[in-house]
Amino acid sequence: MVGDAGLILTCAGCCCGHPAHGGALSPQRTMKATLRRLYKASGLDGRVRLAFTDCLGPCSEANVILLYLHGRPWWFRRMNAPELVSALLDFARRATTDAEPALPTELSTRSFSWIGGGIGPVPPVDAAATS
Repeated sequence: MVGDAGLILTCAGCCCGHPAHGGALSPQRTMKATLRRLYKASGLDGRVRLAFTDCLGPCSEANVILLYLHGRPWWFRRMNAPELVSALLDFARRATTDAEPALPTELSTRSFSWIGGGIGPVPPVDAAATS
């Protein structure tokens, strides 16, 4: 794919990026700066856009990132470490050339389905298990 192959939409709203909810990438300024730095180094510019938004909805799973590629939403929860963001960016880079990329283990455990409504997917991921 060339051009705008997809979008990485990162929650920076009510819960994500806040110390009480968002984990290691908190506060928001740190989360945004880390994501921007890793995105710039990823080589995705011009292929996949990075955007920040207010609330994406599943607040129980902060920090939430939505990756939209090939007409498919990929939701990720508890994206609380730079290594996880790097894994997501690597996956996005592979996905721009491979329509069926394999989701790495560190992301598959954080992937979830979401159609909106409520506070988040049930059951929520145990914070201790994903820290």
